[in-house]
Amino acid sequence: MRFFIIRSVLFGIFLSITAPANSAAIPLSAGKIIPVGEIYRKIATMKIKDFQKLAGRKLTIKEKIGFLVLKHKLNNPAKENTGKGQQSLIFGIVGLGLFVLGFFVPYVFLGSLISAILAIVSGAVAKKQDPSDKKAIVGKLLGWITLGLIALLTILVAIIIAAWASGSFWG
Repeated sequence: MRFFIIRSVLFGIFLSITAPANSAAIPLSAGKIIPVGEIYRKIATMKIKDFQKLAGRKLTIKEKIGFLVLKHKLNNPAKENTGKGQQSLIFGIVGLGLFVLGFFVPYVFLGSLISAILAIVSGAVAKKQDPSDKKAIVGKLLGWITLGLIALLTILVAIIIAAWASGSFWG
């Protein structure tokens, strides 16, 4: 019997908590729905005095600064940055660094080659999304420079090996 009473009380509490609160609903004024973009444009063009009149009180300094920051953000929306340009720049720098390191540590040239190719590809993707992305341009350029240096080094090594194999390397 005790379990039945406890269950009933808990079930009643659960129902009272999950019941919809109709009193919290705000009725529509004259059936008009104002689009969100319109509200943002209205706030962006509003002056502090107009906002104070709308709020019905004077704003504090902190609230005024917050309102000005909000207006600035609404008037100048941030560009959507995917970070691909920065990724390309990082791959380009790492590729060039690994190329230099390859003279001291064997087999690091392979990492330099991979990093240079990734810099070129991610730079091209970032440049396609945002043609004015300077990081993507520099990353792509560093990738091409690294690939050119790797090709030049490969040709130089092939010439040295061919000369050494033919016996004309030592004179």
